[in-house]
Amino acid sequence: MASALADYTQGDMTVQDIAKKHDISTATLTVWAKKAGLTLRQRGRRRQVMPTERQLEIIKLASVYRYDQVGARWGMHKQSVHRIVKRWRNWAQPKKSPFSPGDMLVWRGKKFTVIDANQHDGTLLDEKNVIWKNFAWNGGRVPKKVGVNPRYVLTDAQPASA
Repeated sequence: MASALADYTQGDMTVQDIAKKHDISTATLTVWAKKAGLTLRQRGRRRQVMPTERQLEIIKLASVYRYDQVGARWGMHKQSVHRIVKRWRNWAQPKKSPFSPGDMLVWRGKKFTVIDANQHDGTLLDEKNVIWKNFAWNGGRVPKKVGVNPRYVLTDAQPASA
């Protein structure tokens, strides 16, 4: 009885596991705990302490793309994406740009180089050296990153002007 109650107070094992380990019923264990004056366990499943791999991936994508785009990728509604991000808000990373200066992109068959980027849009340079200002990342089709042009990559020593 004492070892079963010691396992019960530790809280690492479920009541069912403790009962199975000591070859008693869950009701017997609960009665013993009640008679010993211990606080009884609550019903239901234990609270999840960290997100699953799937939830982490959803959180990561939601920091860059719109919730409806993330939801379409994972086969869920944008409200479900919001619920996951809200539940694990301490695990979420601050919103950042999906692309960095120097990234080479392909969008609708055209090649671009990112000159400047922020969370919502950026300035691009196409193959004919035409500058595209305020190019929105989240407007419909998302451009695909295909490489990096070292000429436009910003380092810590360089100023942020192009």
